[in-house]
Amino acid sequence: MSQVAAASKQAANQATRIIISHGDKGGVGKSMVASAIADYLHANGEMVAIIDADTRNPDVDRMFGKYLPCAKINLRSENGWMDLMDFVESHPGHSIVMSTPAGIGEYMYIDIPRLSDFLKELKTPAEMELWWTINRQTDSVNLLGDTYKSYGTCFDRIRVVCNLYHSMGDKTAFTIWNESPLRPKLEKVGGMTIYFPELTQRVTDELAKPEKIMPFSYAVDVGLGEAAGLSGSVLFRLKDWIKTVDECLRPALSREGNSK
Repeated sequence: MSQVAAASKQAANQATRIIISHGDKGGVGKSMVASAIADYLHANGEMVAIIDADTRNPDVDRMFGKYLPCAKINLRSENGWMDLMDFVESHPGHSIVMSTPAGIGEYMYIDIPRLSDFLKELKTPAEMELWWTINRQTDSVNLLGDTYKSYGTCFDRIRVVCNLYHSMGDKTAFTIWNESPLRPKLEKVGGMTIYFPELTQRVTDELAKPEKIMPFSYAVDVGLGEAAGLSGSVLFRLKDWIKTVDECLRPALSREGNSK
């Protein structure tokens, strides 16, 4: 079977999946989480497409633009949400990973319910997931609470991502989230908390250089990594990080169970 035929068969046999990397704050790690999700799914044989709604700083598009279907879409406009709908409709059966910009919440309150209604009208069944990345501060949790109250029922799954970058790798440092009454409330309806590992700054800086930007799983490929001029130590640390990321994403990205 050709790759095209195999892709068509996969699209026909599974729901479209929209994974929204959100957090409504700058600097929490939304783009990094979106990139890791897209890379994990792509490396594991999923058909993946990218929507980078952070049009001022489209890091996810930069990483995947040469390798996967990508669209940069401004969700602060009605046309942008219509473009999003068209992109979803044109990629049935894909896992569509969307990275959002800071401060987009006021638009999401109105348009996520509309998007949810649109998905119900598609020929291919569609699911929508919220991946909310938090730091250790109260406002991250409060914003999630407001979001869940407003349009949380639109999502088939909710994942709360504790970005260990903000705690120097210490999972116990997320006291505000761990003690929040919202956590058991979400877990009762299938929500899940994951602890996203920190990637060392030296590796991050290397991968951010224009001539070396590529998906994480491509960078650790011996030929591609060496061609990009990545040192042995960078490749070693990146491989170790990818392994840890895979372990934390695997159960959270399972389509089986853990849904509301």
